[in-house]
Amino acid sequence: MQGKTKNDLIIRIGGEGGEGVISVGDFITQACARAGLDVYTFKTFPAEIKGGYAMYQVRASTERVYNQGDIFDVLCAFNGEAYNMNRAFLRPGTAIVYDSPSDFTPDIPEGVHAYPIPMTQTAKELNNPRAKNMVAMGALSELFNIPVESLREVLTTKFARKGEDVVQGNLKALERGRELAAALKKTDPWAIGTPKSKQEVIVMSGNNAIGLGAIIAGLDFFSAYPITPATEVAIYVAKHLPKRGGTLIQAEDEIASISQVLGASYAGKKAMTSTSGPGLALMSEMLGMAFMAELPCVVVDVQRGGPSTGLPTKHEQSDLFLAIHGGHGDAGRIVLSVENVKDCIDLTVVAFNLAEKYQCPVLLLSDGSLAFSTQSVPCPNPADYKLVERKRWNGEGEYQRYKFTEDGISPMADPGTPGGLHIATGLEHSESGLPSYASANHEAMQAKRFNKLKNVVNDVAPAEVDGEGAADLGIITWGSTIGVVREALQRLRAEGYKVKGFYPKLLNPLPAQQFEDFGASCKRLLLPEVNFQGQLAHFVRAETSLRPESYTICGGMPFTPEMIVNKVKEILA
Repeated sequence: MQGKTKNDLIIRIGGEGGEGVISVGDFITQACARAGLDVYTFKTFPAEIKGGYAMYQVRASTERVYNQGDIFDVLCAFNGEAYNMNRAFLRPGTAIVYDSPSDFTPDIPEGVHAYPIPMTQTAKELNNPRAKNMVAMGALSELFNIPVESLREVLTTKFARKGEDVVQGNLKALERGRELAAALKKTDPWAIGTPKSKQEVIVMSGNNAIGLGAIIAGLDFFSAYPITPATEVAIYVAKHLPKRGGTLIQAEDEIASISQVLGASYAGKKAMTSTSGPGLALMSEMLGMAFMAELPCVVVDVQRGGPSTGLPTKHEQSDLFLAIHGGHGDAGRIVLSVENVKDCIDLTVVAFNLAEKYQCPVLLLSDGSLAFSTQSVPCPNPADYKLVERKRWNGEGEYQRYKFTEDGISPMADPGTPGGLHIATGLEHSESGLPSYASANHEAMQAKRFNKLKNVVNDVAPAEVDGEGAADLGIITWGSTIGVVREALQRLRAEGYKVKGFYPKLLNPLPAQQFEDFGASCKRLLLPEVNFQGQLAHFVRAETSLRPESYTICGGMPFTPEMIVNKVKEILA
């Protein structure tokens, strides 16, 4: 069964948590990637362990994709709730595959292609009630040309450890789903295209990619307290860090985890923790300690909907105020944000390099969408990454831990270094580390700690400018919203609009001159971000002469390219 090839196809699977919705999405993603397609996924699920609406969206393309897309071409509804949640998006030309007979009778809108598949009933007939999702996946593979050989390989690999009976049971359900779909008349035009060539890629989530980047960077010690949506960073590190002799500890809370990280850093180790907004708030005092004691550390903040407990499993970009200014007194830190899964690897290495060089905390911002999204990325080669080690004392003369130097960076001595005895304290201190409350000393030490950060901009790649020449509108954005803007700009340019983009990854210290240079080439500026207050726009207005127009959403979901396109057209109308 073959329809019109679509180089870029979006399939959304929806159902109840525990029905295997997420598993189906993962299997389809892995199969498409193995076949050489570029993939980008988005998933959302309830905070409860089981039950509630879960959704997985797979975008597979023969071309490079930057985001989850606007809306689906194909909906696979496991139950009535999934249908009701998505009915408004069933536009003419889209297709729906649904469980039938079931607890709901879909009212199919005109122009929508419908395929009833007895998922639940067939699984029971196969004496394998849990294989409902396999039946559904088989139907999807037949109807929309999902690479079936790759699917079989993925399933066999996944279930091999559970025994041959489990493998064969799932494969049988898959094939039965294909047979049921083949018996239907295909009326829609959609089929996933064939890739031009296969490349050596890995499929990873943003959280796992951060863990991989940390290990490539030379991570020695990781301490974390589990928190949604950052827990998978710790799970990945726990699996792989011991292989290189590193240590992971699950602390009793976030305050303990950051404290242990600083202890490991004091001991000369590269150390990191991961958390989300509520945990980062608890760490604020110890981040001030890290700045005062000039201790390198990396803190990953996977942002979620807030404030308070907020939306634990939903997407938001609302921790920027906290990341940059969260703490009492004048406490500095470096703040980076990632765009995609590849960034999660690369910028984690950069974060460690900056922490080690500038002897201060570095915060790496991800978000709830990117945390669980998976992408196919080139397999990284650790040898391609340049690693930076902290400046260490050479043993000459009297050791002064906080010695004033030309670049503001003082040499460090690991505990046990002969002659390197020193105090690392949260109290203001002299060059030797002894407490000092003199006004002149405090001003000099604060200047030392802040002035060294002025050079950070030279150690981070300049913000990317997407487009050339003068523009009627320039879009500044950050985090995973960058991928959405990339595609929106492509569409707008194809329609003749003069637009360009600016994508900073270093958010503190803000590379103000780069912003100014970009702004000078644009008549107007738009800054979309997923928070209520327009947080990056606030800093841009505060630290540059630019006055971008904010475009904010905070409903727990990311922007879509269509939203950006429509906003730009509205502004330029």
